[in-house]
Amino acid sequence: MQTRKQEGAPPRSPVPGIAAKPAEPVFERRKDENTPITNTHRIVQAPEVPGKEQIRIDHVFTAGEPNKKIFNIRFNEDDKYIACTCDNGQVQIYNTTNGSLASVINSTRGKIPFTSVRWRPTIGANKIKNVLVTTNAEGFIQHWHLHSDKCLSTVTEEGITDSQLFGLDYNCDATKFAAVGGHPTLRIYDEYTRTLDMSLTGEACVVPGHTSRVYCAKFDRERPYLVVTGGWDFRVIVWDLREKSPIDSIYGPLICGDGIDICDDQILTSSWTDANQLQLYDLGTRKLIQTIDWMAGPKTYSDPVFLYSGQFSKIDGTVILGCGSNTNEAKLFDQETGYKHIATITDISREINTVDFANKGGFFALAGGDGYLRMFNLNLLA
Repeated sequence: MQTRKQEGAPPRSPVPGIAAKPAEPVFERRKDENTPITNTHRIVQAPEVPGKEQIRIDHVFTAGEPNKKIFNIRFNEDDKYIACTCDNGQVQIYNTTNGSLASVINSTRGKIPFTSVRWRPTIGANKIKNVLVTTNAEGFIQHWHLHSDKCLSTVTEEGITDSQLFGLDYNCDATKFAAVGGHPTLRIYDEYTRTLDMSLTGEACVVPGHTSRVYCAKFDRERPYLVVTGGWDFRVIVWDLREKSPIDSIYGPLICGDGIDICDDQILTSSWTDANQLQLYDLGTRKLIQTIDWMAGPKTYSDPVFLYSGQFSKIDGTVILGCGSNTNEAKLFDQETGYKHIATITDISREINTVDFANKGGFFALAGGDGYLRMFNLNLLA
């Protein structure tokens, strides 16, 4: 992941609804890339409120080494393992009980970076446990078996001008998965046949499709025919697979990573912009519900953050976690207080590209440009 140039005004896309290619974000090498990489961090808790239950963040472990970037992480279904996709052509899988390295998957394409990962849900005809699915910078989608490190299948599409893939997601019954990347297309695949089911561009539709790179795709768990995507064109698009077309779009969020999540009919966007970075939208109306104040709570930096990733807590959706670059920090916010600040994880030497909550309990993890995976626990104190 790269970081955003701060001089001048941020790039602006065209008027919403006009399918013309906008100016793409401008990137530059950050100054902190010349500073030493460390595995340190600092947790800054929100002040205690008398008479209210407090949420305390505890560090569990830090794992990894400073010779790679981590682009995406995911806990497996029982939270025993967490997979990390790396820029050195490896997927490193860690044991969450002690942070030990459980397995390493090496790319069949040399050191081509792995860009995203999902664990295939064990449901229906998918009986084999611990199958993980990856995308890479050459446009390959690969299924792997954890304990054998064996590549079970490889899917790729020919004739695409920019074949890089950046995002992947499964529907709720794991019969379909979506992939997005350098080409402004939403691709839906059949899990059982590993073949392309539909390729959606939104061309000639009432609501136009994307006009630039797409970094994230997210299925709605309640309505698996709805997919939400976002990327470099400052638009988050809601697709209806029954209609094979977009049904609406949200103008504003610039998605540069795993920056979309859905919970209880709300869309969370984590935007790579200098304002309005963390926002909630109504999935049904696509109207803005709330902009969460990233600068709330104890001040760690006066500079803005540029978000790469954000997520609802999986167990109940009541906590939001976001992370990004420029300030190189992650923050947590509590729904029960109107999304006030819970804690900040800061003083990290490189950008944080990715976050993930465990499927059960209060564990969460983050990782990024320093090559380290950090795992934490949310503890509720009376």
